[in-house]
Amino acid sequence: MNRRRLPLALACVPVALSCLLLPCAASADNITGWYAGGNIGFDIPVNQNLTFAGNGVTNQYSAGFVGGIRGGYSFGNGLRPELEFNYHRASIQNSTIYTDGLTAPVGAASGSESAKTLLADAWYDFRQPDGMLSVIYPYVGAGIGVADVSISSERFSSFQGSGGTASGSSTVIAYQIGFGANYQITPYLVASADFRYLMTTNFAIPGQTSGDSDSSRKLVGAYREPSLFVGLNYKFGGGES
Repeated sequence: MNRRRLPLALACVPVALSCLLLPCAASADNITGWYAGGNIGFDIPVNQNLTFAGNGVTNQYSAGFVGGIRGGYSFGNGLRPELEFNYHRASIQNSTIYTDGLTAPVGAASGSESAKTLLADAWYDFRQPDGMLSVIYPYVGAGIGVADVSISSERFSSFQGSGGTASGSSTVIAYQIGFGANYQITPYLVASADFRYLMTTNFAIPGQTSGDSDSSRKLVGAYREPSLFVGLNYKFGGGES
């Protein structure tokens, strides 16, 4: 399978699993209805492989911040469609340049990367009307939408003199897979611990190479970001079946 298609294929698995499990879902005794909430957490540092002016660039990031808001509807059969907005931001700790088959050690690196995402998700709650799974219950699912990826004031230069700058934003298609666990605090409040793996198609950020005024060059690559966070949802009309 094409490596670029693999993340999308993986994203489809939880949704297909949810559809297969619908007949086994908890009864309508589950709390149903609209909800809204928010989340906060951190992005796990991962390297991103990019290209710039014919050279390869690998950015290394610090642990980043993620926070956002969300809202959706819980059905009695376990299906939970949701719309969520998140903001991610991390500082660039280091960059490595690959040129002419050689690795150029970087003498200086700076800047930050951020992403604003708007995703439509489909989650499936493994919840039962009574027992432990009526209070603490896992969920799994996936989502798709758009991301506005920004790189702010990235500057990198190697000891061999190659390098450049990049700054700007690019709007691309985004998708994610995720899972977690919900805890029913009260009929109105649900806490969660969540994992997400966010992916995008290739973005293109304007840049320039060192000593070159050509502004048509682009820093190109895909945004990849695993995240851990906690959230709290308020259910409107909690307690109704």
